[in-house]
Amino acid sequence: MNDNPKTHAHLDDIERRGRSIPVREHFGISAFGVNAFTPNEEGTLINDHDEAGSGQEELYVVLDGSATFEVDGETFEALAGTFVAVRPESRRKATGTGTVLALGGKPGEAYQALDWGEAWPFHEESLTAYREQRYADAVDAVRRGLEHSPDQPGLNFNYACFSSLAGEIDDRTFNHLRRSVELFPPFREQARRDDDFAAVRHDPRFEEALR
Repeated sequence: MNDNPKTHAHLDDIERRGRSIPVREHFGISAFGVNAFTPNEEGTLINDHDEAGSGQEELYVVLDGSATFEVDGETFEALAGTFVAVRPESRRKATGTGTVLALGGKPGEAYQALDWGEAWPFHEESLTAYREQRYADAVDAVRRGLEHSPDQPGLNFNYACFSSLAGEIDDRTFNHLRRSVELFPPFREQARRDDDFAAVRHDPRFEEALR
């Protein structure tokens, strides 16, 4: 939690991380997930994904401009002031010109915050490579991030994910997975549901890392 909590801010007052606006970290919020997003050069606001792995329900709010959402194959326009509620298993994506606020949490469980802090540039670089299916490059970005922030939970988890996808599977894959769970216990169940681990799920080291 932020020792000096902020009470108010305009969108323009919050430091940008690429097209991400880290609202939750700015205010030191720990009870629920909340961030805002602006479009990239191709107009992407929300990347194509689901939250089956995390189990999170999400609510999107179009703050300004407009967005075109696609949820489970249904496409619709969302002007400023529109709310879009999405179940964990639903595929969703959005494009447009506006700013979208995203709020999320898993039903029945207390929210646990995961801050990126100084590791954010490495995380952003690795996710770009991941989305482009350049998994070896994603591993490299995470590896460099871990040199700076060895105890960052997300970097440890993503190292295991991306190395599995890249076929760079060795003891380090499972050591980083184990460390991610030690640092951030929600990763335990997320790993069991995450398709990125398909190549290693039947390896006995996988479950050992999650104990």
